[in-house]
Amino acid sequence: MQTSRIFYLENGGPRLALRHRPAKGPRRGAVLFVHGATFASELYDLPIPGYSWMEAAAEAGREAFAVDLRGYALSERPPSFDRPAAEAPPYARAQEVLTDIDRAVEAVRAKTGDTRIDLIGGSWGTVTCGIYASGANAGKVRRLALYAPLYGEWNDPWLSICGAPGDPGRPNPDLGAYRWVEEAAIRQRWDGEIPTADTSVYREEAVFQSLFRSALEADPLWQTRSPPAFRVPNGTLVDLHAVFSGHPLYDPAEIRLPVLLLRGADDPTSTDSDTSRLYDALGTKERHYRIVPQASHFAMAEKAASKVFQETEAFLSA
Repeated sequence: MQTSRIFYLENGGPRLALRHRPAKGPRRGAVLFVHGATFASELYDLPIPGYSWMEAAAEAGREAFAVDLRGYALSERPPSFDRPAAEAPPYARAQEVLTDIDRAVEAVRAKTGDTRIDLIGGSWGTVTCGIYASGANAGKVRRLALYAPLYGEWNDPWLSICGAPGDPGRPNPDLGAYRWVEEAAIRQRWDGEIPTADTSVYREEAVFQSLFRSALEADPLWQTRSPPAFRVPNGTLVDLHAVFSGHPLYDPAEIRLPVLLLRGADDPTSTDSDTSRLYDALGTKERHYRIVPQASHFAMAEKAASKVFQETEAFLSA
């Protein structure tokens, strides 16, 4: 399976990595993928046939790009990541990474010559892309697809992670600049979203291992940890605390361009009630809400991946 090309954005802020898969066949525009709170661009470009969303987009004739935001994967990490996490505040809040998204958008526009591009955000990336598409840069976006959308609804399991001990309505004051992510923690969370003891009904083990290994090897310090782990910024957890305590970070009424909301039917993070509230609040008349059956928060890396890709392509082609 052909791999994507990775190039770097050096000016205007931290060094950012940008993946690219060129369009195959007649060209139908460009799309930029923006990741969530844990996995970076590798989630959209797994090197296993049938599991690369970027490859599916390229096969459909789209110039496919995916960015690693500051502090993630192959992009630049701040000096605070080389010290104990507690010595610095949470890094890479949504408002900070808006600059990263715009730099990636501008790079895609420059490379392709397209005035407007399609934007796909996943999980926390739906928050950052929602902010982006509701603000001054909305004119650069043709269509907006939000996968596993998050808006503003109380979520006890998540508040137990990012809320203050004994007072989940407040952000955890002890969150440092970053956190280490181990395989066991990812497996526990992912398996907990699959409503059957036989996880192979939803997920292939080879895909899980490929995803974790890709994220791990993007961190030069992974071999210093036992068990192996990779670093991700904690600014995301501060943003997610706001979302999961019922405080949206943007006004959907300001989004006027076509929007697709897409989530797995078994996703306890992106819930039907929260997605429905977001759908009702959108300012656009062209809005769609699709649910992928037998799929969790990580549907694009599950056996339901093809349904995710097909629903998104149908929306982009409308």
